[in-house]
Amino acid sequence: QRRARGGICTRADYRLLMYMYRQQLLQPNVIQYRRVGMWAPEASTLQSSEASASVDIEVQLHRTSSENAGAIQLLVFHSSALRLIGADAYGADNPRIYCCSAELEARAVSGCNRAGHMIVKRDDERGEASSPVWIRDVDFAPNATDASLRTRVSVLRSGVYYLLFSSCDFDTGDVLISGHTIWQNPYGYLPGELYPFLPFFGLMCIAYAVLGCVWLALCIRHRPVLLPLQSHIGGVLLLGLVETGVWYLDYKSFNGGGIRGVAPVILGVLVSTSKKTLSRLLVLAVCLGYGVVRPTLGNVAYRVLLFGVVYFVFSAVLDVAANVSQLSAVSVPLRLCFILPVAVLDAFFYWWVFSGLTRTLGQLTTRRQSAKLQLYRRFSYILIASIIASGMWVAWQMLVIVTGSLDARWDSLWTFDAFWHLLYFSILLSICYMWSPSKSNLQYAYMDELGQEEEEEEEVDLPSERNL
Repeated sequence: QRRARGGICTRADYRLLMYMYRQQLLQPNVIQYRRVGMWAPEASTLQSSEASASVDIEVQLHRTSSENAGAIQLLVFHSSALRLIGADAYGADNPRIYCCSAELEARAVSGCNRAGHMIVKRDDERGEASSPVWIRDVDFAPNATDASLRTRVSVLRSGVYYLLFSSCDFDTGDVLISGHTIWQNPYGYLPGELYPFLPFFGLMCIAYAVLGCVWLALCIRHRPVLLPLQSHIGGVLLLGLVETGVWYLDYKSFNGGGIRGVAPVILGVLVSTSKKTLSRLLVLAVCLGYGVVRPTLGNVAYRVLLFGVVYFVFSAVLDVAANVSQLSAVSVPLRLCFILPVAVLDAFFYWWVFSGLTRTLGQLTTRRQSAKLQLYRRFSYILIASIIASGMWVAWQMLVIVTGSLDARWDSLWTFDAFWHLLYFSILLSICYMWSPSKSNLQYAYMDELGQEEEEEEEVDLPSERNL
C-alpha cells in the first residue's frame, strides 16, 4: 500500500494465491497492489489441453461516505507496462505522480485524461492500438454506498503481473474492500517465481535420501571403528532429508489448493533452522579438532552448546518472521532486532571457525600428523572456496536488486535461495567424502594421535638430556 504520489515498490506475499480481502481499507489518493509471477499457457511444459492462466477478481466495495459521486479503479498489467503508469509531472527529481488532478489535466500531462483517475499513458513505443493495461472503473452514484465487481483477466504473456486498486477521487471517501482474487497458473496456484522450487526440493530430497542411504550402509559396515563425528554427520543428513521433504510437500499442497497453511511453513522453518544450527556446530567441532586432535571439547563444549542455543533462537525468530509475516512491512528498528543478532552471530561463528581451524592446523603441523594435516587442509580449502562463492553470489544478488531488474529476472529469482541449498549440500557432500567411514578410520582418531604425540615428545626430550 502506497500513497499515489509515491513510487510503486515491489511487494509479494506468497502465503496466499487465493488472496482474501476482509474489510480492507482503501483511502483516497492511495494505491494498493499485488505482484505475482505468471506463466502463459503456451510457456508451461506441464499444461494440459485445457490449461489456462488468469486472474479472477470478485470483490464487494462499501464506502463510508455517500454524499457525492465517486469511483475507484482496478488495473491489471504486465511488468513491462509499469512505465506507462504515472508521470513525472514535476520533474524527475520529484516523486512520480499516479493520480490525475484537474491541474495536471489542464496542463495536458500525458496519460492524464480525466481528473480523479489514474494516469495511464499510451504505449507509443510498441505502437499498439489497444492499451496493454487492463482497466476497470467501479463508479458510485451519489448517495450510493455499495458496488461490486466480478471478472476474469486472461494472462497471455509470461512475466510479473500487477493488480492495483486505486482511489484517486477524494469525493469517493474511504472504501472497504471484501472478496478475493485468485491467481491461476497453468500448472496450479504456485506463483511463477516459486514453481521451480517444487521440482528442486523434490530432487534435493532424493539426493539427501541417496546420500543418507550410502552413509548408513558405510556406518553399518564399519561400525567397530566408527568415529563419533561420523554419527553426527548422519544426523545432519537426516535433518536435510526431513527439511527438503517438508518443503516439497508444502509447495505441492500450496500448488494444489492455493492456500498455504501456516503450520507447514513454521515446521519447515524450524527444521531448516535446526539443520542450519547443527551444521554450524558440526563444522565448529571439526575445526576445533574434536575426535582428531582432542577426544572431547572439554569446557569448550558448553560454549559451543550455548552458541548453538542462542543461534537457534534468534535464527528461528528471523526465519519465521520472514516466511510467515511480512518482514518488509515491519518497522526498521524492529526489523533490525531480528536481523542484527543473526548477523553478529554469523560473524562470530566464522571468526571462531577459522581461529579454531588455524590452531588445529598448527598443532597438526607441530606434531607432524601428515594424514590428519592433509585432511584438515582440504577441509580449509573447501571452507575458503565456499566463502568466496558466497561473496560472489551476494554481490550478484545486490547487482540485480540495485539495477532494478527483479521483474526482468523474475523467472530466475528462485535461484537466489536455491544456491544456498546447493552450496550447503556441496559442503556436506565434501565432508562426507573426506570423513567417510572406512577401515582406515583409526588414522584420524584421537587414540592414534596420542601414540604419535608421545613418541615425538620422547624424540625431542632425549637429545636434550644428552646435551646436559
